[in-house]
Amino acid sequence: MSRAQMKRQTEPVSPQRLWDDLWAAGRTYALKAAIDLDVFTAIAERKKTAADIAKAVNASRRGVECLLDLLVGLGHLMKKANEYVLTPASDAFLVRTGPSYLGNFANQTPLELPGWESTTEIIRTGRRVTAVDTEQGREFFPQLVRAIFPVSYNAGRSLVQVFPQAKLKNIRRVLDVAAGTAAWSLPFAQAVPGARVTVVDYPEVTPVAREYAERLGAGDRYDYLEGDLRQIDFGQKAYDVVILGHIIHSEGEKWGKDLIKRSFRALTPGGTLVIAEMIPNDTRTGPVFPLLFALNMILHTNEGNVFTLKEYRQWLKQAGFTAIRTVKTPNPSPVILATR
Repeated sequence: MSRAQMKRQTEPVSPQRLWDDLWAAGRTYALKAAIDLDVFTAIAERKKTAADIAKAVNASRRGVECLLDLLVGLGHLMKKANEYVLTPASDAFLVRTGPSYLGNFANQTPLELPGWESTTEIIRTGRRVTAVDTEQGREFFPQLVRAIFPVSYNAGRSLVQVFPQAKLKNIRRVLDVAAGTAAWSLPFAQAVPGARVTVVDYPEVTPVAREYAERLGAGDRYDYLEGDLRQIDFGQKAYDVVILGHIIHSEGEKWGKDLIKRSFRALTPGGTLVIAEMIPNDTRTGPVFPLLFALNMILHTNEGNVFTLKEYRQWLKQAGFTAIRTVKTPNPSPVILATR
């Protein structure tokens, strides 16, 4: 046994990571409470001390002060003497009056609880509490897509900024599959005034896309194909860009491959497929969030999962795509661009 091995055996083993993970739900609910109370908005409105913030949000000073200190420890606030200050991320995403407010996503937490509370039993039996990749998704998705709009829209805007200009200016038609709020196609519509966008989604969801398209000034250039995306015909050589924005993870491998093949057929020669997804590394050992999201798919879908970049490259090449590259955006994972 080497000296290094002997040293490792004699060093005390810390349970800190276990404590952190077993108490992780506390972090979630503390942040949700701060969002529900509108603490971040109060600070943005120049309420700096615990007493002033407690008064502004109509809550007890003792509770608010404890919550504020925890938010500092979690990295959501900064503290200078007895005053609390927003971090750049909190300022951007947790102030209710801001254009990128993400607080509505906190309302998804209670909806996800039945699955997570049943994790052991679901893994043991393989039976899900709900399956959002079935008819149940018709009720679930309208609320979800509204909640995540700021994240996807900001990522879409970043993507358009690095999109090859030669391709961007020649875009005439865009297909947004399982569009939700149209968060990924709206940046293209705004950047290319002559482009038309076709949305594919459930009839329960397309009114949401219509609402956001009209709100952002592109409603007159949006068309809608309503129904089950597994059955709708995307057409052939009809679109310059096809977008698969966070849909393959809920569809799973079989239907994900099918979406990629149908997207290839729908693209004009030289057209671009955009895939936005949660992507773990090729050994599936990290990052944590995509792996956590994979377990979320086990809990809430029949076939959903996350897939590695290596797997996506293989599927894209099998479908006929040639140039494949990734682009960094504010999303947790890079966006994949593939050229027909």
